[in-house]
Amino acid sequence: MIGKIARHLAGAAAAWLVFVVQGVVAYVGQLAYAVVADADTGGPLAGPLLVLLAGGVGVALVPLLFVPAGLVSEVATKSGRLLPKLLIAFAVAAALATIYITVVAVATDVPIIGALSACLGGVVAVLGPTAVHVGVSHGTLSIGSIWRRFRPAAPGVRI
Repeated sequence: MIGKIARHLAGAAAAWLVFVVQGVVAYVGQLAYAVVADADTGGPLAGPLLVLLAGGVGVALVPLLFVPAGLVSEVATKSGRLLPKLLIAFAVAAALATIYITVVAVATDVPIIGALSACLGGVVAVLGPTAVHVGVSHGTLSIGSIWRRFRPAAPGVRI
């Protein structure tokens, strides 16, 4: 049980880190667009505030989206293969992201086309962190089983 929690905590930390890196990449893309379009770059604090915002949203999304998607994929695939885990986790993460974005869109009275484009952007944004979460938790499971195989037995214990 402790091992399973540790695996998913490592995956959650990696997913959060990927989400923050996506914030940095989004800022660099917006900055490049502003420079090319000769628009306002947003000032010197735009980048750090966008990364801080991505970090805060990532902290909220880890227990609400990435960890449940990883847990559902692990429970659904008893075989332990990575590809089915990833596909199921992507489906669960996409569904959860769409639900969360729709709830926020309805609560803030966003037009339907804005809500649809936000749902599409949200689904695309959660694929990377979800893949990293599932990959890290699956990888630590594989490493743990390999380590147990080569660990010497205690004295007097027959294998």
